[in-house]
Amino acid sequence: MIPEFPNFKKLELSDKEEIEKFVSNFPPYSAFNFINLLIWDIKNTRKISKLNDNLVIFFTDYETDEPFLSFLGNNKCKDTILKLVSFAQKEKISTKLRFITEEIISQIKSDNLNIEEDRDNFDYLFSPFELSNYTGIKFKKHRHLAKRFLQDYPNAIFKIENLNNEKNKNDIHSVLRKWENGKKLENKFCNLSYEEKAIDNLLKNISDKKLILSYVLIDNKMIGFSIDEILPNEVVISHFVKADNSFRGIYEFLNKKLASYLFTLGIKTWNWQQDLNIKNLRETKLGYRPVSFLKRFSVSYKI
Repeated sequence: MIPEFPNFKKLELSDKEEIEKFVSNFPPYSAFNFINLLIWDIKNTRKISKLNDNLVIFFTDYETDEPFLSFLGNNKCKDTILKLVSFAQKEKISTKLRFITEEIISQIKSDNLNIEEDRDNFDYLFSPFELSNYTGIKFKKHRHLAKRFLQDYPNAIFKIENLNNEKNKNDIHSVLRKWENGKKLENKFCNLSYEEKAIDNLLKNISDKKLILSYVLIDNKMIGFSIDEILPNEVVISHFVKADNSFRGIYEFLNKKLASYLFTLGIKTWNWQQDLNIKNLRETKLGYRPVSFLKRFSVSYKI
């Protein structure tokens, strides 16, 4: 049971049903996805509460570990913001609320508030139908690379299996090492420490039939994988995708095959989460032509 504000409880696996029931009433913002909330709680600091029948989350910043508050809901939003800011002042943490959704912003526009778009944390939404076909000039590059991949590696096999297979878990870590080494060879920034811990949290602690593992094999060796979660309302959220980039076109091939599978399930929206202002990641996601974004904002009171 999630306690009433100002009381908080530590986020636990047992909170899954209650949180998922609540967030299912809103667009699929990745910041409030239960699996994300749990697996990215690397330092075991995430806490939850309820205020005015809204879900309140005590976060810490992924990079700085700075604590901050957020909430999801549509009840008494201005009052909720005022009480959370007052609480933050007393606790001597940031009084800027983050990950505030568009639905909340539409209710709280006020001369007393600073409202800023948080572009780094917009969720990218894609159409599985579009990515399954790569039709049109806008996908010319992706179409060419996926085709070239199959020409270069005609024995490549795309598979979807249970995430909990122990061999697959070992193979996932092998792909992570290949990805990291590839980035270093290209002199590109990469820091797998947090992401690898989050993947470990997922593999060790969560067994959910809604999670699917898709991957590509060449000569019985995994060279790329994607871990996705099937949500209600014809939505899928992408949690992790990594590949050995020495196989040119691997991402284009993997994404096309997975998009085709999702389309057969009737999935209309594929959420690839945010880019965190990582240049290469932003360029890649924009290159796949998102159909829309789920915008997030930060909110604070003017002094």
